Amino acid sequence: MTRFSMEVPARFREYACDDYFESPGLVDGVWSESEQVWLIVPANEIAERPENAFLIVGRPGVDGIEFGYRRGHGGVWAYYPQEARFAYLAADVQALVDGWLSGTIKV
Repeated sequence: MTRFSMEVPARFREYACDDYFESPGLVDGVWSESEQVWLIVPANEIAERPENAFLIVGRPGVDGIEFGYRRGHGGVWAYYPQEARFAYLAADVQALVDGWLSGTIKV
């Protein structure tokens, strides 16, 4: 059963992640057939990385890279753990999904 939205959990309200929780289908995750990975994970699998103020909502399936929200910043970011750096990817999670699936966003 697909949910259409849910309230942002209190512990994640410091992140500008409303678009994830309000987007049709995203709270159930987005599977990338070509990478065989949850590009966007279901809401019950998101996790916070408090040491770098990052809310993880997905991954491309390579090099430990994670997609998510940074506390105090807008948009969706990629975190490259091997380099300990962030890169801005898209204005919101739906734009990330659309760009990734069309090939206009890459890591």
